[in-house]
Amino acid sequence: MSRASTPLDMTPLTRHLGFLLRLAQQQVFDEFHRSIGPAGITPARYAVLALLHANPGITQARLAEALRVKTSNMTVLLAGMEAQGLVERRVDSNNRRANLLCLAPAGKAQREALAPVVLALEQQVAQRLSPPEQATLLALLTRLTQP
Repeated sequence: MSRASTPLDMTPLTRHLGFLLRLAQQQVFDEFHRSIGPAGITPARYAVLALLHANPGITQARLAEALRVKTSNMTVLLAGMEAQGLVERRVDSNNRRANLLCLAPAGKAQREALAPVVLALEQQVAQRLSPPEQATLLALLTRLTQP
């Protein structure tokens, strides 16, 4: 058996929470890209659609903070979504330097179409765990992601 086909010993990393979280995230994102990616939607774009649906009129800065994305990266992402007619920016009447974000009609339609597909994908991923394990994992991840 060649060295390249020998299973890699991952033991040195199996006790590293951050590493395992990244591998799990990458696996879920890979499945997302396989099933939803051909439509041109990335996990980041879907997150923007979902948060703007739930929080219309939030600022770009607050959206970036919530998603823990650099402001400059959020600007690029939103510019692309705005160019596609998915997102609208409105000047905040209380602060002319701030933009308030909301979904454009096309963004609302896309979110509505994608929500059940993303839910089905999440359920497919979650099937690897029992319902109590799913609840425990969600609770623990929620605690880990709190500031």
